[in-house]
Amino acid sequence: MAYYISDKPERKIHFSKKEIQDLLMAMGVVTIAFALALSSPSLLGVLSIDWLVFPSMLLISFLAVGSGFILHELGHKYFAIKYGAWAEFRAWMQGLMMALFLALIVGVVFAAPGAVYIAGRINKEQNGKISAAGPLINFAIAAACFPFTFITTGLLLDVLFYVYYINAFLAVFNLIPIGPLDGAKVLSWNVGIYVLLMGVSIGLLVPAFLIF
Repeated sequence: MAYYISDKPERKIHFSKKEIQDLLMAMGVVTIAFALALSSPSLLGVLSIDWLVFPSMLLISFLAVGSGFILHELGHKYFAIKYGAWAEFRAWMQGLMMALFLALIVGVVFAAPGAVYIAGRINKEQNGKISAAGPLINFAIAAACFPFTFITTGLLLDVLFYVYYINAFLAVFNLIPIGPLDGAKVLSWNVGIYVLLMGVSIGLLVPAFLIF
């Protein structure tokens, strides 16, 4: 998720102590939330969590969230700085608490852990491209992993499947055109590109429910 704020140009890639802390905190919470949800076979949340599989799901979630969440946010940051803007990630505490709560109660994940805040002279096209960068990275990771889910077995299959699934899910979720999500800004910039991105992302996510 990328969020535009004001005028404060910065051209060097830099990670402040606060940004690193927020990235690590958000990654940790989202990792636990996905592990809880993936360990629950029904929508009963904590009442149906299989605690025997939770440790393995925690590891798998760490790998999937590490690739999907961190690279997604860095994609926003890279393109924002490329356009001469200042950009830093900030965690959204309410979103993180909601992610844990929903994962525990109903076994689903609300993946809105925070956003890259952007300041600078960014026009609508640039803002649209910055916003599209995150979901595109998720799509690329999911697409790269998807073919290997048909030729691997055991733990490697589990890891590749969930990296594929979580990244495809994050691509679709972030492209929802509401509020501060990436989809709203991409849609505002270019309807055709938005429809293409959402269409291919949904197409990539569907096999997770129909095939596996």
